[in-house]
This record gives sequence, C-alpha cells and structure tokens, in this order.
Amino acid sequence: MGKTSKVVVCGMKGVGKTAVLEQLIYGNVNLKASFYPTIEDIYVANIETDRGTKERVCFYDTAGLEPPLTGPPQSPTMQLTSNQVLQRHYLGFAEGFVMVYDTTRPESLDVLIYLKKDIDRNKDKKEVVMMVIGNRTGPDDLNSLENTCSKAANWCAREKIRHFEVSAMDRPSLYEPFIFMTSKLNPVQNKTAFPQLSTLSKLTQKSSRSDAM
Repeated sequence: MGKTSKVVVCGMKGVGKTAVLEQLIYGNVNLKASFYPTIEDIYVANIETDRGTKERVCFYDTAGLEPPLTGPPQSPTMQLTSNQVLQRHYLGFAEGFVMVYDTTRPESLDVLIYLKKDIDRNKDKKEVVMMVIGNRTGPDDLNSLENTCSKAANWCAREKIRHFEVSAMDRPSLYEPFIFMTSKLNPVQNKTAFPQLSTLSKLTQKSSRSDAM
C-alpha cells in the first residue's frame, strides 16, 4: 500500500449511501439497522484490487441531495440550488466518485444525471474514476424497478461509466464494484518510467560486447 485514494460517495438523500459503506467495511447492516441523515462522515478502509493487493481508500460519505423538480436536465447550464449539488470542496480533491441511486425510486437516478453534469463542469479537467451503484432498498413494484435499472444501464453506457446493481443488505454484492473502483484508482505501474533510456542502455551494452570481440 502506498497512497491513500480519496473517493466521494454521493447521491440523493435516503438511497442507502451510508448503509453501503457500513456494510462494505463493517458488515453490520441488517433489517433492524437505522441511520441518521448524513452531514459528512469519513471512512478509511483497506480494499482489495483485482490483482489481489490491498490499497487504502478514504471514503467521504456526503449529505444526500434533494431531487430535481423538473426531471432530467435538458440544459447543461441549468441552475441548481445548493442542496442539489455537491459542496465545491469535494470536487477539488476527489479522485473517484461513487454515485448511488435507489432502484425503486426513479427520481434518485435523475439526481445522478444532474450530479454527473455538475461534476464534469467543475472538476478542473482532471481525470477521475466514476461508477454508479443501484441499491435495491425494498421489494417495490417490479416493473418500476426494471425500468429504473434499464434506464440507468443505458445512461451509464452512453456516459461510459460502470454500472452495478447491489443490495446494502447483501455484503458480497458490494465486493465487485469496490474492487473495480480501487483497481482503477491504483493501476499497475510500468516497470520503468524511462523506456527510451532503458532501450538506449541495452543498445550500449550490446555495442560494448561487439567491440570487445
């Protein structure tokens, strides 16, 4: 483990952001668990990568956002209120964003559509890792659930973001998305940062051997 990656967990209020983190890290969420509305909490955990190594990740659990009043955004310049956008300081240091919606509440996906546009406009052109998690919080209408998940999957495909369906009640369902996020934040480093110098060194050694013959 080297650096600590900084990941912001965000989405509409009441979609289970805190439950997802509590279950992932501590495994202590069940049907009797209850959580107060989050202002901001910080979790630090060692998360496995797809290479089998573990990396330190600092998760910022953010306050839930209010849903939009008019559905999905039609204009990238649409003005949002302060309780519909992330606080600006998160955009300055975040290396990754976990955007969470509730598969049984279509308006929570609308929040992510606004949120993604806001992040893209304000992240100072730096590269960040994003993923979307659909958290199933209850056995609501099956048709509504399928429509929301299908809409989310199509939107993520257009935006080129990985989409996962999970349940905060089912801890193993959380492993794949967070292994994906941690692996993307900690890619395999090249064996040498100076490949041209390495090639030149090999050529020099070869030339020296030829001169000696």
